Amino acid sequence: HRSLAQLDTWQVAEVIDAYRERYLELMNKKSVNYIQILHNHGKEAGASLSHPHSQLMAIPVISPYVELELNGAERFFKTNKEKVYSVIAEYESEQKKRIILENEHFVVFCPFASRGAFEIMILGKRPNPYFERITEAEIFSLAEALQKSLQALQYGLNDPAYNFYIHSAPCDGREYPHYQWHIEILPRMATWGGLELSTGIEVSTIEPEVAALYFRC
Repeated sequence: HRSLAQLDTWQVAEVIDAYRERYLELMNKKSVNYIQILHNHGKEAGASLSHPHSQLMAIPVISPYVELELNGAERFFKTNKEKVYSVIAEYESEQKKRIILENEHFVVFCPFASRGAFEIMILGKRPNPYFERITEAEIFSLAEALQKSLQALQYGLNDPAYNFYIHSAPCDGREYPHYQWHIEILPRMATWGGLELSTGIEVSTIEPEVAALYFRC
């Protein structure tokens, strides 16, 4: 009955290791081109069962959202000769305005172009497009980063409903050297209104710098 935020760090590491094991088991099956790992917390976030649980979907298509990230990363590299996610990780680590926490392998921050209030991103420091290639040392660092991020939501925002998901390069046999796998955490702080529904433009009611400062306090 305990959420991920309430587990010990080593227990969260066990969950992440289970994610990786299931990913590796399914990625080479016929017609599987993408694997989506996600976690819904709270009724408003779509959690259909009362006990904490995650979900993994092995699907034959790559989502338009991930396609946008893949194409954007490739365009950035062609224009700037740098990997955009490495640039982001280094910049956020240096500036620290939007950083929530940082450890040996990961930076946790509120993205500059947050999709909603209090969005959190967990981004690795080592360039690696593929979640399934995470190392043992990185698993424990990721567990710490994920646990602390979810604790920030639980204690800082009074345990809101949230979704988090892992975006990784597809397992379709192609190479995606400019991409970087990452975790996005989206607390459900608002309900979409007419503007969001009619335009697809999402509105955040707080600056990411302020959100990160709030989490750090």
